[in-house]
Amino acid sequence: AMVGTLLLVGATLAQVTAPGLFAVSPFFWLIAVIYALTILFAISLPHVDRHRWLIDAQLGCDAVVVSALVFVTGGVNSFFPSLYALPIVAASVIQFRRGGVLVATLSGVLYLGIVLAQYMPPMVPAIVAQTAMLAPQATAQYIVALNLFGFFAVALLSGSMAETVRTTRASLERASSEIAGLQALNQNVIDSLPSGLVTTDPSQRILTFNHAAERICGVVAAAAIGRQVAEVLQLPPEVAEAVSHDMGSAGARRLEFRFRRP
Repeated sequence: AMVGTLLLVGATLAQVTAPGLFAVSPFFWLIAVIYALTILFAISLPHVDRHRWLIDAQLGCDAVVVSALVFVTGGVNSFFPSLYALPIVAASVIQFRRGGVLVATLSGVLYLGIVLAQYMPPMVPAIVAQTAMLAPQATAQYIVALNLFGFFAVALLSGSMAETVRTTRASLERASSEIAGLQALNQNVIDSLPSGLVTTDPSQRILTFNHAAERICGVVAAAAIGRQVAEVLQLPPEVAEAVSHDMGSAGARRLEFRFRRP
């Protein structure tokens, strides 16, 4: 729809500023077709998961629409072959490298057919003949080769990027799953200890409070985590100071004090 709107605005401005630059009637019909296809694909969107061929149909229709735009704006003289990159990139994003290459192939066949039709007099429609004088065949061959190279270059590059993103995403999901499993195992080990275990961060805020610590202190883990350890364990000032002093030192130190359960 966005492309159709841009084309509509561009066609209107071109007709106002340079009347007769191109055939207006088929151009506006093409814009109407773009809007119709947009509405149709929007309606079919909920069914894409069950009918994957709808994606192929939409990508193919996008390539055909771009070809029609190139056709009505001069074929080999058209400024719009770069729009083929849109369905090619979309195919690479949705169906990765294979989809991008397939749409690039379809786009190349359609574009090549349009140009060949221009240089075969019996097949040249009046709508194309009226746009502009055809370029020499050598120039046309160069333009076609350059555009075909661009189609497949875009397909391969965007497909490679899409494959890289998919691989990276799969690796991240796998790593996240492994980390979650390790965290669950670590928490199970901590909770199964018969002795109370409390861990803190450098600012002495509680990070871990196992089941035995809950029973000893009479405080549930949800209420203890995030609070100062001296407050939850009722540490005497001298013990709290010693704990704070030993946080940055190496080695182990044993501190004992009487704890009164609330």
